[in-house]
Amino acid sequence: MKRLMAIVLTAAAALVTHPAVARADGFLSPFIGVNFSGDTIKNTTVYGGSLGFNGAKAGFEIDFGYTPEFFGDEEFGVDGKMVTLMGNMLLGGNRGGFSPYLVFGGGLIRTDINVVDDVVDVDAAKNSFGGNVGAGFFAGGQSFKIRTDVRYFRAFDFEGGLDLDLDLDLPFVEGTLGFWRGTVGFALMW
Repeated sequence: MKRLMAIVLTAAAALVTHPAVARADGFLSPFIGVNFSGDTIKNTTVYGGSLGFNGAKAGFEIDFGYTPEFFGDEEFGVDGKMVTLMGNMLLGGNRGGFSPYLVFGGGLIRTDINVVDDVVDVDAAKNSFGGNVGAGFFAGGQSFKIRTDVRYFRAFDFEGGLDLDLDLDLPFVEGTLGFWRGTVGFALMW
């Protein structure tokens, strides 16, 4: 009995004093990318970042994107920005060196458009509920990885567009807003 107790105590002491293996589950991931296709007038640069958790099979992130000239079109005198803020699920998990994933979620798409010409000066801002779906991957070491993905964004309640009361043939005025975003960045893992 004393021998068994000594073995159990030795095993317990070894487990308590043994250093834990570090896991890279949390991440902060700044990015730069491009919005393209769909209801965009032209390809535009997007800046942003994600903060999240990526476990063995699934994860979660808060994704922020800012496009300073999403609605820019000099021909029509249109200027405007867009902000996206999404809560997303990541499926695929953290698998070490190369970790592909699927991503989907929902949140805020805020548009702020300014139309200026010789006759009119109109500002129109709109908050819409939207969603995104896409795929990407993390690649690299345990604490620093390269991250890239492609996502489709859609505003679900953009009905009626922006009500600019102008005779412009712009896709976002007609009541829809959907576009693709491709990004590349890095991820600091902890």
